[in-house]
Amino acid sequence: MGDTILVTGANRGIGLALTAELLKDRNRVIATARNPAKAGELARLGTGHALEIIKLDVTSDESVEAAVAKVKETAGSLDVLVNNAAVFPEDGDESIFEMKLEHFREAYETNVIGVVRVTRAFLPLLENGKNPRIVNISSGAASVTAKDDNGYYAYSASKAALNMVTRAMAAEFQPRGICVVAMTPGWVKTEMGGPNAPLVPEESARAIAKTIATLTMEQTSKFIERTGGEVKYGW
Repeated sequence: MGDTILVTGANRGIGLALTAELLKDRNRVIATARNPAKAGELARLGTGHALEIIKLDVTSDESVEAAVAKVKETAGSLDVLVNNAAVFPEDGDESIFEMKLEHFREAYETNVIGVVRVTRAFLPLLENGKNPRIVNISSGAASVTAKDDNGYYAYSASKAALNMVTRAMAAEFQPRGICVVAMTPGWVKTEMGGPNAPLVPEESARAIAKTIATLTMEQTSKFIERTGGEVKYGW
């Protein structure tokens, strides 16, 4: 048996494909969704010892606390936490004058605050795991260095903030032996990525799974590609 891995937002897109890939590698996967009853594709991956599907809304303290209690009961520890759940609230091409301020609130609540909420709640279980790792799924859109247009105001700002949170977590958790990275999965054909993306979820997920399996403390605090190398376009 491989690692015990919790994936947030596992009911669709990259989260769903990653769950399937991690199961192929003989990991135990705890896959979360806000509404498991509607996660039909996830349920079809199978249930039992290797796959556990639980309810988790990253924007709710009560939901996260209940999920922690469930995982503590059924697994006892975690080796990897994949903070994948995210929202893309805007159309993407709005001017700053057209952007609804609520879009920023929505993006930060899930993409930043949700990651903090989930990570600190599950940290004791990670500390009980072997070779503990935290993978925060970021985006190339988070890069301040590469930003040269006015697109994706709320989403890209939230992912840039997630990168900063990742760096801070990595510094705090390094003495505990916990590797923390921000990872871009690439531009993927999902509901969020759109139909013009060059990658299908399965292709991205295969690379992510391989990288998760080989992460070391030498990589902690890095902004990396799905294949494990540092991004070339910078923070």
